[in-house]
Amino acid sequence: MKISIIVAAYNVEHYIEKCLKSIIEQTYKHLEIIVVNDGSTDRTLEVIQRISETDKRIVIVNKSNGGLSSARNAGLDLVTGNYVGFVDGDDYVATDMYEGLLEEMNKHECEIAMCAVLKVYNDFTEQDSLMDHLVVLKTAEALSALIEEKYIKHYAVNKLYKATLFHDIRYPEGKLYEDIFTTYKLIACANQVVYSNKIGYYYIQREGSILRSKYNVRKLDCIEAFSEFKDYVDLDFPELSRKLLWRLNLSKMNSLMDMLKSESLYGNCEFNEIGSRLTKEVRKNSLFFIRGNNIPTTFRILAPFSYGGYPFMRMLFKTTIVKNYVHQRSLKLL
Repeated sequence: MKISIIVAAYNVEHYIEKCLKSIIEQTYKHLEIIVVNDGSTDRTLEVIQRISETDKRIVIVNKSNGGLSSARNAGLDLVTGNYVGFVDGDDYVATDMYEGLLEEMNKHECEIAMCAVLKVYNDFTEQDSLMDHLVVLKTAEALSALIEEKYIKHYAVNKLYKATLFHDIRYPEGKLYEDIFTTYKLIACANQVVYSNKIGYYYIQREGSILRSKYNVRKLDCIEAFSEFKDYVDLDFPELSRKLLWRLNLSKMNSLMDMLKSESLYGNCEFNEIGSRLTKEVRKNSLFFIRGNNIPTTFRILAPFSYGGYPFMRMLFKTTIVKNYVHQRSLKLL
């Protein structure tokens, strides 16, 4: 059985060699390694070409820049394997990741297998998939776990999929949070999934990432993604609707907090119109934030202030006490 691994690479000249080496050295050897250079402007393509000369399993796709979804889709169009995996060009994987995932997939007759993720920062690491044992889940159970994100994450990259799942599914081009738009669709097509608690994927946390920098209105794609997810479960898994409404509301508050944080820290950005709209959404659901279960304390405290409107909340975030809090303790945002 062949595994096709799609590597999306954009301006990762300092990371791509380690990434590809971790794939080339996999203990499972029957691989197709599709490396998509997504219009890099640095030496990424040069490094890929040099490495490809040492391994005939590498297929290079050189295309104009279109974003992560575009790169993955370009790779999916060329897949010849029975299974598909994704690796981002600045990350790397454990040498036995794919052998282990395929073994668990076959053992438990699943269409998707996933492993634990380790986030790698400059000076520390953080395990991001917290479960101390292997779990096999039916479709509805897996979707429920995905909504909670306790151990099943939206990540495309820590999973192995049966290639047939992608027959009618592609990643949304031009969107951020492409995994949130897509992962639930793949899980919904699977009869069963398996989660292994073994760390297999190493997720590099780079400074300057659009998801970790000053607020960009494109981040509102997160709310759109969860809204589409909710529309889907409302029809096919209505028992999960309430849980997903909880997740959707949290994404709205996270976006509002991210805007306020950016205005407080950077001072050269304003989000009056969008911020006012989100503030109204938070105000409309204020009882959810104040009385709901598993609501972050920060959200409980700030929800009542939404009644003062966005300008008032912006003023609050610029006070010394709150501003120091924001600087000293980064809020955990989506």
